[in-house]
Amino acid sequence: MKHFLLVLIFLTLVCGSVFSVDFGLLTDQRVETGNISFVSNSIFIPWFSYNIMGEKSLSIYLSGLFSLKYQRAMSSYELYELGGELIFVPEISRFGLRYRPNQRLLMEAGRIAYSDNLGLTAYGLFDGIRFQFNFSAGTLSAGAFYTGLLYKDTAQILMTAADAAGFVNKENYFAPKRFLANIRYDTPLFEFHTISLEALAQFDLNQNDEFLHSQYGEVMVEFYPQGNAGLIVGALFETMESCEGKFNAAFGALARFRLDIPVINSGINLTGKFSSGVLNETFTAFTPVSSSAMGNIFSETISGLALISAGYTVRLHRALFADAAALYFMRTYNDLLVDGNFYGGEIQASVAWQPFDELRLTLGSAAFFPSWGNIYDDVQPLYKIKAGLTLSF
Repeated sequence: MKHFLLVLIFLTLVCGSVFSVDFGLLTDQRVETGNISFVSNSIFIPWFSYNIMGEKSLSIYLSGLFSLKYQRAMSSYELYELGGELIFVPEISRFGLRYRPNQRLLMEAGRIAYSDNLGLTAYGLFDGIRFQFNFSAGTLSAGAFYTGLLYKDTAQILMTAADAAGFVNKENYFAPKRFLANIRYDTPLFEFHTISLEALAQFDLNQNDEFLHSQYGEVMVEFYPQGNAGLIVGALFETMESCEGKFNAAFGALARFRLDIPVINSGINLTGKFSSGVLNETFTAFTPVSSSAMGNIFSETISGLALISAGYTVRLHRALFADAAALYFMRTYNDLLVDGNFYGGEIQASVAWQPFDELRLTLGSAAFFPSWGNIYDDVQPLYKIKAGLTLSF
């Protein structure tokens, strides 16, 4: 009887629908060298997908990630070897259930991708559930996520000193335990523009003496005056409650301009990001949930940082792509222990050749110049060269 009911439910779901099953293996081989470190990383991602398409669509996606990484640190001055380390890391990568009962409602559950609308607060894979509802006045979405089962290096959650201590502890695998909830509303503005409003709340579940709860309010406006040009501007405000019973606030902003040049298959991107540093006892450094480095070499996060960047991408051939970017980093607060507020600049460039969907070769380089600033102006330039091969089976 139980088997009959299961079959009946399955037939109900697929009735009038088309379903497909697919699976494969993605491999990514990366080598990186320079006067910072030597890194060799072999990544293997097996994946499986099941899709039912029709009036009611259902998709299931499962993937794992296995990396074998060798890293040897190098001195920035004498290039002598400081020691090497071989690390094998297994991860559960993206997996989840995606269900659309009608054209208006979408539901997702599992380890799914999420990013706040400005991309400054929380981004990456999170364990949780998300809903999205489309109606005539716009789109309303909401989600609830947990971080304690993620791999720490992938999650990059460094909100407190306790988080940082757990991150450098080699015996610790998991990211800090935090709960994140969001609600977002996107609606058209006039004829060609969009405004997005989002609220996030983060709760510290680590049960230590350095807990930090935080809340974020974000607003973003997208302007599209022409089909090949677009401007995004946004701002955020953060409030925090710490273990000391203190109330703190922080703020940030984002601006991005994009111009597509179809005649030569290229595009230009200009970006500015800003977040507050420590100003006084109330206004302090912006503390995001996700804390990835802002540069390819420059390792500081967005907290207390301002950056401007200019990038150019071009399609040289059907299968050949190239891009280049220049970035400049500034500190948004005064440090009594270090003079200056300018970190310096970074230049990046890469080329990619993809003759087939299953094959991609990349070659890139980056250089950071502290002498362009006044904080570490006596430090020599840092550089790296990267090569990668991606195969899909």
